[in-house]
Amino acid sequence: MPEAFTIGPILLPTRPVSVLLSLFLAIWVSGRIARYTGLEQGWIQGVAETSAWLGLIGARLGFVFANWSAFRDAPWTALYFWQPGYLPYAGVMLGVAYAFWRLKKRHLAERMVYLRALSGGFVTGALFLGGVLVSMGLLASPDILSRGDKVPDFTLQTLNGEKVSFSSLKGRGVVINFWATWCPPCRREMPLLDAVQKEYSPRGLSIVGVDLDEPAAAVRKYVESIGVTFPIWVDAPLSQSGFDRTRELYDRFGGVGLPTTFFIYPNGTIRSVHIGELNRATLQNRAEEILTE
Repeated sequence: MPEAFTIGPILLPTRPVSVLLSLFLAIWVSGRIARYTGLEQGWIQGVAETSAWLGLIGARLGFVFANWSAFRDAPWTALYFWQPGYLPYAGVMLGVAYAFWRLKKRHLAERMVYLRALSGGFVTGALFLGGVLVSMGLLASPDILSRGDKVPDFTLQTLNGEKVSFSSLKGRGVVINFWATWCPPCRREMPLLDAVQKEYSPRGLSIVGVDLDEPAAAVRKYVESIGVTFPIWVDAPLSQSGFDRTRELYDRFGGVGLPTTFFIYPNGTIRSVHIGELNRATLQNRAEEILTE
């Protein structure tokens, strides 16, 4: 199972979509259990639904509070729920607290049977989510690089026409960002990548943008127009030999959409992957992970 899939022009990361589906399943199963056991189906489903949404809100707010420095200059971005950045245990705590508060309002004799209905729904949802995550590991192609794999050396070209290899970054934490000039979210996150590169480079982090399938001249013109300075690697001219191709590299990393960003330990091992647009908090957190673990 891939890290993401597409529906028309929309790129959907598998993990977040699976979380949402597991919550919908939990709500539905809770209602079915209530119906077949003679409980108040509407009440059970209402509690399950509110617990689920409060859980998502709590997970988001927990992440925002834990990374407030990244949101301080633009606090409204905390409401961008479609962007990455959730603290699961904060969400679970809030959702469970709400469910127990509602159960406490039931008669003492009813609490346990209603708790079983709610628990049955959310356990089912959790099993579904666990099954998806396990399947992603079991069904992954052995030819595609994934978490825990060593990145083989590859060679591309800088915008100045110089040959450059991944091995030249040995000993540094590396962020590889696959992008293209035609990709709106790629363009939006480039100033962020540039700012974090400047901040973290002295600590041993290298952020590299790998442009996909575009001529170096066009990429150089675009990069100069937005004023970013972090390294951008591109294909060498077809007339030259000895260079890897960005499309081949992207396929080897299992790319399914742009932007896609890989976070790599200083020893060359992949720590994590993020599909879709980054925000500052997520980028900083992942950078800290590969520099300190």
